[in-house]
Amino acid sequence: MTLRRRILFYYAVTLSFSLVIVAYWSWFEFNEQRDVVLHGGVEAALKESPLLESLEIILFGGLPAILLGIAGGALLMRQALRPIEKLTEALEKTDVSNLSTPVPRSGNGDELDRMTAVFNRMKERLGLSFTQAREFTLNASHELKTPLTIIHGTLEQMATNEQAAEVDRERAASLLEEVQRLSSIVGQLSFLARADAGLLPSARESVALDILVRDLAEETMILASGAEVSVTLGECQSVSVSGDKMRLRQLLLNLADNAVKYNERGGSIEMTLVRQNDDAVFTITNTGIALPAELRSRVFERFFRGDLAHNSATEGSGLGLSIAKSIVEAHQGAIGYNVLPDGRTQVVVTLPSPR
Repeated sequence: MTLRRRILFYYAVTLSFSLVIVAYWSWFEFNEQRDVVLHGGVEAALKESPLLESLEIILFGGLPAILLGIAGGALLMRQALRPIEKLTEALEKTDVSNLSTPVPRSGNGDELDRMTAVFNRMKERLGLSFTQAREFTLNASHELKTPLTIIHGTLEQMATNEQAAEVDRERAASLLEEVQRLSSIVGQLSFLARADAGLLPSARESVALDILVRDLAEETMILASGAEVSVTLGECQSVSVSGDKMRLRQLLLNLADNAVKYNERGGSIEMTLVRQNDDAVFTITNTGIALPAELRSRVFERFFRGDLAHNSATEGSGLGLSIAKSIVEAHQGAIGYNVLPDGRTQVVVTLPSPR
């Protein structure tokens, strides 16, 4: 039975019950009027007020019928909308991680069942597209590594060849920088593709996150010294997390590099690490030009750098925060980006740290 016919059937049943109630009370009133005529005659019947009789029919027959209609309509809408709510919940929970899991079908062949079947086919096509994109990125980055390595070696030899002309060595050095940048982007893309496919090797060990943060503060001071950016390590509590030490270090370095890269001369960077319940919370706050409100939700997208920051003076591929997000999610954590009221940019990383 189709959804339309089911709703029509339920609605007809509700109206029928309402009609039975009105008919029963009308019969009761007419039967009472007949008894009055039989026992008291016409004069007794004329003493009864037609308006009062009508009000009794409306009050004791029509009102229950209306209430039954409302209750039946509410139940009908609930039954009709329940499959839609379930489908909506399934749609809301759909992401890259569960494209291979079909949404359960009711099997009754109605419109919603057919819609679920269409949605499952769409999930299959999306899953195939994502798989093909991951495989292409993995294969392309793997195939590009060898020629890039050869080009890098050749240009390095040309740049250090004292017998070559000075102008040729300068050109080779310039090309070498671009090849190094391209190699870095290829490596980052390969990392993200492996992360999407769940192929990242991840050692699980107890990592003293506070030690990593203290080392990070010292390294960031060196990195930021050229831009005259001050680095401050605030509260740094002793916190350990379970994870891959090298990946966590890469996460922190990416965030620090981003804070230095998009800072301003004479600006500042502040880091803190605290425990909140069963979580380790790391925050890094920096000055600099903040992203407009309409662009902040895209800050973790790949290759996104923002219109204000996307210029030739600032190096980068726009993959640093995407890689950071992948590492955080691989450790069952969360990462957030916001702009403080004073205009500073803040990134907050939360990692599980059970006591």
